[in-house]
Amino acid sequence: MCLGHAIVDRLAHVEAATVVASGVEPESMTLVNGEQIGRIVELVGTWVQVAGGSAANTAAGLASLGGRPAFVGSVGADELGARYERDLSAAGVRCVLGQNSAGLPTGQCLVLVTADSLRTMATHLGAGVAIDVEAVERAGVRDAAAVYIEGYLLDSPGTFASLRRMIELAKQAGTLVALSLSDAFLVERHGSAFVELVESGEVDVLFANEEEARRFTGADDLSGALDALERPGFLAAVTLGPKGAVLMNGKERARVEAWSIGAVDDTTGAGDLFAAGVLHGIVHGAPLEVAGRLGALAAAEIVSHLGAQPQLSLQALARQKGLGGPF
Repeated sequence: MCLGHAIVDRLAHVEAATVVASGVEPESMTLVNGEQIGRIVELVGTWVQVAGGSAANTAAGLASLGGRPAFVGSVGADELGARYERDLSAAGVRCVLGQNSAGLPTGQCLVLVTADSLRTMATHLGAGVAIDVEAVERAGVRDAAAVYIEGYLLDSPGTFASLRRMIELAKQAGTLVALSLSDAFLVERHGSAFVELVESGEVDVLFANEEEARRFTGADDLSGALDALERPGFLAAVTLGPKGAVLMNGKERARVEAWSIGAVDDTTGAGDLFAAGVLHGIVHGAPLEVAGRLGALAAAEIVSHLGAQPQLSLQALARQKGLGGPF
């Protein structure tokens, strides 16, 4: 089960000059208002549109792997929100969506992808700024094998109660709690909150890329960050881009290489899909290395095309690549 911002992704290949003209921080996620969204939409013109949001991307990946995920979020009472639910449901995800009572529109994220496959994101959270606790209550957290929470929620005070309730219900049921650090700048803004969640023992699995892990731990390099994340009963998965990833469970470590199933087109959603593969492996009892390889394979599929929902069956792809068991 995944908790996060329900956001319609609009993606486009652009020149570097267009990123500069957009007025947002290159190669990062920037929160913008509706007026800025409208200006960037007109600046680019042609977009590919898909139901998105970090945790929703992970849910779509879990469904493609043969899982039965749910996604909890909030949309507006508009056609974009209705389409969001239709598209995510069509991907095999059970949607538990509240509607924002303040009349805010469904959130959007404009993803600008340059020729080097790096992406810049301008996000208007819209209705996603608040998620009703009631949606979490009816989602069936106690029946989930794991819950996955995107770190972006820490940018929205209106989601805090739902985040806390999901963790509370998961802990009561003995359900695995996974958290993504989501963005290095987010770690800068909310580092103490992330540390509190981990140090309190409420988080069982942490996902981060190398820079996020260094900022979270305060380490100067990757080795120091990994050492700082080593603790009994705690699983940390740190992605390293084309260098693969490192997974840790206490003193056990597994280094996995990056997969390649074609040229890299768009890195949007790579971390989200990596998390999907790892979580799918973990809840099915896979060894650490196998779970990591499954995550790397899911990430490789997603970066081979524009957009953060799989275009191939990840379950079939995993079997084709020799990842056995329930995969």
